[in-house]
Amino acid sequence: MRLDGEAVTDVPIGRGELGELIDRVLREQQVPVRVSIVEEDGTTYTDVLTPPPPAPDSEPDPPEAAAATDALHRAGVPVLFEVTGDGFIPGEDVALAMIIRHSSTDGDGNVRHLIEDRELAAGSGEVLLFGRISGNARVIGDLG
Repeated sequence: MRLDGEAVTDVPIGRGELGELIDRVLREQQVPVRVSIVEEDGTTYTDVLTPPPPAPDSEPDPPEAAAATDALHRAGVPVLFEVTGDGFIPGEDVALAMIIRHSSTDGDGNVRHLIEDRELAAGSGEVLLFGRISGNARVIGDLG
């Protein structure tokens, strides 16, 4: 593996270690990174991956959170919903249907998306996470 033209490892990396290593690089660099993967048969996959957002410092108490959400909604500020899923291949792109955006998984194969309430289809309350490599699909319901 090479980073900015410099060798990070001396030997090829297996799929099991690749996601964790890419996740570490993304977190250290904190900028989008162009990743090219060359399989043993010469097949090449290229993508630009973005680092995950920083973790929040703390979460408010539930009553405070509800009051804050109501106030933000009245003020026209978007209300966000978090969608998480597991069982994906580390480093793979995971689609969120209605295909709003893609995020890469962390080193353990977990993914996190934030969704604004206005992005949810009226009355549906469900979204789909779809792993572009693994084919894993997770339907997440009861949003909004």
